[in-house]
Amino acid sequence: MLNVKENAKRLISDIYECQKKIMINRRYIQDLLSEGNRNAVSVLQDEIKRLQEKIQEFQIELNERFYHSHT
Repeated sequence: MLNVKENAKRLISDIYECQKKIMINRRYIQDLLSEGNRNAVSVLQDEIKRLQEKIQEFQIELNERFYHSHT
């Protein structure tokens, strides 16, 4: 049971870190757009998409672990 709890904490922490990176990238995109630098934006948008997919994977894993630990 302790192992499940630690894994859940790790997954939640990983989700939080991805969310932080997304927020930072969005702010950076706004700065780049306000400066007229549109070329670097696509790289950051791609990273945001990748991080969002990663969050979804973590959420699925978290739900599966939670479900299996309670059945």
